[in-house]
Amino acid sequence: MKKLFNFFAAAVLLISLAACSNNPKEKYYKSIPDGFDAMCQRAIDEWKVPGMAVAVVKDGEVVFMKGYGNAVMGDSVTAPVPVTPQTQFVIASTSKAFTAGLLANVMDEYPEIKWDAPVINYLPDFKMYDPWVTKNFQVREIMSHHSGFNSYALDDLPPWGYDRDDLYKIYSVLQPTYSFRTKYAYNNSMYTIAAKIIEKYTGKSWDDALIERIFTPLEMKNSTTGNISFYTAENLAQGYRMRKAEDKDEIVVVPRTDKDDAFAWLSAVAPAGFVISTVEDMANWVKMHLNHGTYNGKEVISRKNHNMLWYPQTITGSDSTRLTNYAQGWTVEFGEQGRYIRHTGLAYGYTALVGMVPDMDLGFVFLTNNGSSSDPQSALGRDLIELYKGNKSDYFGEYFADYKEDLFSKDEPKAKEEVTPVAALANKAYVGNYTLEPFGTAKVYEKDGQLYFNLRKVDSPLKHKNGNVFTFFAKGSGTFDLTFTVKGNRAQSLTFDIVDPVGEFIRK
Repeated sequence: MKKLFNFFAAAVLLISLAACSNNPKEKYYKSIPDGFDAMCQRAIDEWKVPGMAVAVVKDGEVVFMKGYGNAVMGDSVTAPVPVTPQTQFVIASTSKAFTAGLLANVMDEYPEIKWDAPVINYLPDFKMYDPWVTKNFQVREIMSHHSGFNSYALDDLPPWGYDRDDLYKIYSVLQPTYSFRTKYAYNNSMYTIAAKIIEKYTGKSWDDALIERIFTPLEMKNSTTGNISFYTAENLAQGYRMRKAEDKDEIVVVPRTDKDDAFAWLSAVAPAGFVISTVEDMANWVKMHLNHGTYNGKEVISRKNHNMLWYPQTITGSDSTRLTNYAQGWTVEFGEQGRYIRHTGLAYGYTALVGMVPDMDLGFVFLTNNGSSSDPQSALGRDLIELYKGNKSDYFGEYFADYKEDLFSKDEPKAKEEVTPVAALANKAYVGNYTLEPFGTAKVYEKDGQLYFNLRKVDSPLKHKNGNVFTFFAKGSGTFDLTFTVKGNRAQSLTFDIVDPVGEFIRK
């Protein structure tokens, strides 16, 4: 009986979609399951999302497109600016799929580039910490998050003054925490390697190649990259973050003010997270994917290479109802709905979700200027899928309850670890220059009786922790332990961890 009901419900839905599509004025508001518009408004009202833009594609057509809330919230001086489908957002890690799609497009033109061939075939200077890994690291593994490094490897370094080329070189001394191909660990900086291949074969920057080969054929006229327009885009939403109010269990929204620090990081890992777009443009991106790489009759990515974009490479998790994998810039989930192709994004003051259910010919895009959690979009996406299936669900309520519980929870004070204090040596024992290529030279110096650590843009006092271990602070990254190796009464080397350990900086 339930199956029969779902059949009729689906039939009614399809008829309503067909009827509404003949009336452009009604198209965006009646070709969508009842209740979805209210769900989106709920995210603004309850979750305190500043602004959100939404697009839904069904059966090859945009059936819903709308802005909610404000791109700029305004204040006593400035009037709020509402979100529209043309509002630009940093789409954060949903950018990864663009780099993967761009690489697939380049591979169509240059078939000598193969997914299962070693990276060194195309980038002879590519070097990992382990020689065997260097020799066997394949193109398909650049973007599938099983390199052996911890999650977010090298993400701390851009605010220190290390650019994309520097990160590429530093992989040669970064020591992996896990064995190659054995563990899923999310990594942004690896996508810069894909960009290197793209740039070598196109002769253009990643930014320009993306515009020429993806944005232009997909008619994504308001899409660009943060490298080009982060400071100049006139229609870019202001980034915000959410936090707990100081005096009560309430969510408050505050603007992000660390734009320069954000740019330093995002620019260095741009192929992983620095596309700027609108839901109006992103709807075309979704249409192309649901049509196996073709848009308006033109092949942007061959079907063969498009299939590879969604081919599972790394298992990321499972439970009784779902199996999730990572492919090429996409998470591929297998569940009751069939394949759910998706990716979230969170960077600076923005979050995003792009999702598709190919068996339902359904895709959707949520872009927000809430830089604290992608859960609102994730919940809305799942609720939308269920609505199209004729089912009732409240993923939004479940996700929101979990979010509030985490945000408002009272952490138990942690017991202090008993450590026998060990005094540091005299300052002169540590003062000197320490070198590790390709990092360069770190300088430990004394000023007014205080030790300092200098490396590129980092210039921080060293705070004694215990023995020959100190801490330093890097603006935009946080606090790190620094350990000296001492022989006699003189430091011989120093090292620190950036998620994964690096080698020793040797004292000259």
